[in-house]
Amino acid sequence: MTKTTVLAAPYGLVLHDIAGNVVAGLVLLAITAGWQRARTRRQARRTFPGAIERDEPPS
Repeated sequence: MTKTTVLAAPYGLVLHDIAGNVVAGLVLLAITAGWQRARTRRQARRTFPGAIERDEPPS
């Protein structure tokens, strides 16, 4: 094994680990955003128009 090979192996592992963490973070972010969007849609379907409070008082 040459010195370059010995040094390249740890760098390869570290870069692979960082890339894996970045991908995992992006997947988690996408899942969380999708879950929140679905939750908002579900709540909007459950709320009927008369239940929404208006800012202005009735005249």
